This record gives sequence, structure tokens and C-alpha cells, in this order.
Amino acid sequence: MYSSRRPCQQPGYRLEVLDGELLLYHPGRTKMLYCSQTASLIWHLCDGRHTSREIVELLSQAFPEAAEAIPEDVQITLGEFLRHGAIRFG
Repeated sequence: MYSSRRPCQQPGYRLEVLDGELLLYHPGRTKMLYCSQTASLIWHLCDGRHTSREIVELLSQAFPEAAEAIPEDVQITLGEFLRHGAIRFG
């Protein structure tokens, strides 16, 4: 879906651990996203340097046992980040 576009974090968003849960939030907004370990990795790769396709490739290399599910996981996670205003595509 976004394969050649580069996701980039929007300013002000933070990924923190709270009571053992990974939360992505913006201090000026009321919504929080609960993130899995995979979503956390995807978040860190949303640096404007990697395309969505490259994020899939990097995660597939790091976790070959999950390579089949990674493209869909990345697409869903990026969609959630985008829907909540946490990323933009460049």
C-alpha cells in the first residue's frame, strides 16, 4: 500500500512503557495507542529514511520465522499510526 513512501514520525509523539505496556501518545492529545513489540520496532523505523517496503524487509530479515505475517503487520500498524496522526508519509 505505502511501499515506496517513507513514513516519518510526527513531532511530539512519545513511545513509553507504563505498567509494562508500550504506549504511543502525544502529551497534547487524549488518545493513546497500545503497541506490541513489533509495533515498537516499526515506530522506531518511521524515521523518514526507510520506505514501507524497506521496513518489511528489515523486519523479515530480523525475524525470518514470522516473515510471512510481517507485510500485513507493517501495513496495519502504519495504518493505525497514520489514522492517529502519529506519522505522515513523505
